[in-house]
Amino acid sequence: MATQKKISSFWATTIRTLEEQSKPLSIVFSCLLLLSILLFTYKWWSAKKERDAQYDFSILMTEYETMSQEKNPEWENLLKKFEKNYEKHSGSSLLPYYLNYKVKILLHQDKKDEALALLDKVVADIAHSPLLSLYQMERALLQLDSEQPQVKTTGLNTLIHLAHDTHNAYRDSAQFYLGRYYWAMNDLDAARTIWQQLVDEQRDEKLAPSPWVYYVQDKLNTTIV
Repeated sequence: MATQKKISSFWATTIRTLEEQSKPLSIVFSCLLLLSILLFTYKWWSAKKERDAQYDFSILMTEYETMSQEKNPEWENLLKKFEKNYEKHSGSSLLPYYLNYKVKILLHQDKKDEALALLDKVVADIAHSPLLSLYQMERALLQLDSEQPQVKTTGLNTLIHLAHDTHNAYRDSAQFYLGRYYWAMNDLDAARTIWQQLVDEQRDEKLAPSPWVYYVQDKLNTTIV
């Protein structure tokens, strides 16, 4: 009899304990479930925003290519569309690409100062992107066309750095453009040196040799004596 009372007491205590613990456990479970739902919703919302940005961007790219073939392109209207979508898709990973096309349109309008200012923003926005050196090179080439000596010098120094940076994925392009700049300045020795470096570094590249090699080799053959 005493044993039955002990067993009954044990089960009663156990049930009471479970009932007492069930409330906080249900609260924890509910919080975890809510957090999971919020996380899923956020990921779905982010993915949808990115898809919308990509869709709109593809349409604008097509418009840009079409307008490039027209005799009287309405660049100002297209520029407004890029600006509108840039604001619409704030937070998208495509924002630097929207800005880059705005730069192209500004250059078509011969607004070099505005384009250069916009490129400064692009470079600042993608400080940790693998495409950083590509946009730095684009900015440097635009700076080289500037009528301001200080801006031109900044562009040249940047291009020199990119051409000698062994970690630059676009080093061959930087070497090509640097050599072309020297060539235009009639500094054939400097052009020959940087272009020869480009050719030498591409000798063992079998899978994807630089597209600049053949042009550079042709130029070297005309200048080497």
